[in-house]
Amino acid sequence: MSSSDQGRSSYLDLLIATLSEHEKTMDRLIEKMEKLSRDLLKAHGRLDTKVINQKGGAKKKSPDIEDSGTITYMKIKINRPVDQITKILETLKE
Repeated sequence: MSSSDQGRSSYLDLLIATLSEHEKTMDRLIEKMEKLSRDLLKAHGRLDTKVINQKGGAKKKSPDIEDSGTITYMKIKINRPVDQITKILETLKE
């Protein structure tokens, strides 16, 4: 194995290790966000029940966590105005 092959192999090993740690960190953050979302839904449901009970109305059902859908978080650095980004996203919906 030549010197450049060893350098390339070392770089790839470092890249794989870095991406693995990044994935673990993202998994932990997503788990925390899911727990926070569940807690917020529960708190919202309790608040709705409390407000409705104080007003004497019928109790309405609060949404379940399964009904809430999926949380997607993405951070992208783009050097474009917001209106251009909005137009691009609208065309992708079609």
